[in-house]
Amino acid sequence: MSIVVMCRLAPSSVDIFLGPQITCRSDLASQPHHAVLAELSALRPTVVVARQDQLATVAQLQDHLPECRFVLYGLALPGTAPIDTSALSARCALATAANWEQAEYEAFVLAESMARPRAGPVRTPNPRRAGKVILVGAGVVNLVTALALRSRGHDVAVFDRMADPLATDCAPDGAGATFSGRDARIFSFNESRHHLARSPLHGGAAPTQFRRQVCDDGWLSRDYDALSERDRGWIGQLETVPPWAALAYGNDLIDFNKGSWRRWPALFSLYPELLQESNYIGRLLRIYQTPASFAGGQRAEAEIGALCAAITLPELAEREPALAGAVRDGAIAGALEVRGFSLGVQRFSRNLIAVLQRLGVPFHWRHALDEVRLNAGGEVDALVIGGARHRADDYVICPGAYGGAIKGLETTLADIGAMVGMWIALPNDDGAPLASPLKVRRSAFASREAAEGANITPGTDAAGRPVLHCSSGHGFIGMAPSDVDAADLPQLARCIQETARELFADKFRRVARDGAFGGEVHHCIRPWTPSGLGILDIRAAVGGGRLVLAGGHNTGGFAQSPEIAEAVASALEGRPHPMHTLYHPRRFASVFAAPATVQRPVPCPV
Repeated sequence: MSIVVMCRLAPSSVDIFLGPQITCRSDLASQPHHAVLAELSALRPTVVVARQDQLATVAQLQDHLPECRFVLYGLALPGTAPIDTSALSARCALATAANWEQAEYEAFVLAESMARPRAGPVRTPNPRRAGKVILVGAGVVNLVTALALRSRGHDVAVFDRMADPLATDCAPDGAGATFSGRDARIFSFNESRHHLARSPLHGGAAPTQFRRQVCDDGWLSRDYDALSERDRGWIGQLETVPPWAALAYGNDLIDFNKGSWRRWPALFSLYPELLQESNYIGRLLRIYQTPASFAGGQRAEAEIGALCAAITLPELAEREPALAGAVRDGAIAGALEVRGFSLGVQRFSRNLIAVLQRLGVPFHWRHALDEVRLNAGGEVDALVIGGARHRADDYVICPGAYGGAIKGLETTLADIGAMVGMWIALPNDDGAPLASPLKVRRSAFASREAAEGANITPGTDAAGRPVLHCSSGHGFIGMAPSDVDAADLPQLARCIQETARELFADKFRRVARDGAFGGEVHHCIRPWTPSGLGILDIRAAVGGGRLVLAGGHNTGGFAQSPEIAEAVASALEGRPHPMHTLYHPRRFASVFAAPATVQRPVPCPV
């Protein structure tokens, strides 16, 4: 049992908050103390939720249920005295709001935080500890992590299954999301937001977006009936994420983005060579194609602290002549300047590799991780890479969407699915080049769900020609990245092609006229979790070491990489970091997954 509600909920809250591990026992509110204690002792909840008028009961229960936490909630109205919580222990928390529905939302957010599993095994804090660390994966997340660890004095070595990216300007064999697709990434405060977050008070039918294809305003790249049983199981998990929890998860994701926003400048300042020829642009515009999306976007960006200024359409046309035609044709309804930046992620990552090599970090290319080998006590003893056994003090694994075959990580990686995203390039060397990166809130075809947004990033192609890297059209493949061969990629490509045509008609016509220039459609495959959260798993290794698995970052791996690096370094050095708990691999399941045996709850009266 996870959470027990021992009070009556507001009628509108019953369908929103109750579930397999959140049980309403409103009958306990009218029972004597000894009966309540007996019932809760049998149920063994992690958290008990109660109303403020049950404070005396909670004060009595807390001493008899030492493993349980309590959340009280009530109303905070003008002119009323604050609730006296002096009789409550540190295991009790209080949530208040101006109405019962909002108070209940705040109470369940608190209850979820109390019911989460704690971080993995910890070691005695030792910031100076600098052992040998093997990192598996040379995508941008693990490269930033490698630099953070090397800067702290760790002896770092990197292994990856792909070919050496410094040996080619094209995508190397075996490339993951960083080196496939196009050479562009955007940082924004909500880059890795929870894409299914809705109002906390949203109830009603279960979401069906992952049962429909992108062309039907869904998230699938192929027909639902063509998916395997394992693929459908992943979708089933996703559909059990309550909207109120998705919103809370989304807030956590945005907070990590903000943490990275504070860390990026230090990284660029310490290693300015990382930005060499990377097409770094230190600003970001958001474009909206309907008045409603513009109004909603302005509220949302202000709420998270990202909004710099609203831009009138005449100002936009003057500032970015490349968009003057789209403004004139009514394809843009509004624009915002927000905090963010863009760069060429492949050039940036190649620069990272060069910096790390200069700092003495060896790279081993075409070396795939086969197995995480454990000793009899369950500690990590070694990694089997390319058939050979490798040992270190600590290990960091960031497998992207390609970790499904790694023996010993099957359970943790079981939740990582594969999402394909589409890319095209337009020429940007005419008389009206776009100077600023854009995040576009699309309209028209497939714009309600997986393809609601598009990124337009100025940069260069492999030949050094100025281009606009354009991406959109995410589609769920399933659990195996190789299933991209069965995906309807032309359908996904239509999303970004349509938006590129609307915003840059002249450039798009040039692509059609000149044929091959930039017109090829590319794709990359990104890791995706059904909870929408990243994964940070910490395990014990022999000799007091640690293995840290960082993955499942959805569309936000690049954006969050400095914060992920800090979380990994903290895990190895014995320091706490919020990501250890908030990205715990069982955060969702421990609170919301159906238990093996379900107690028959007493219905909550409405």
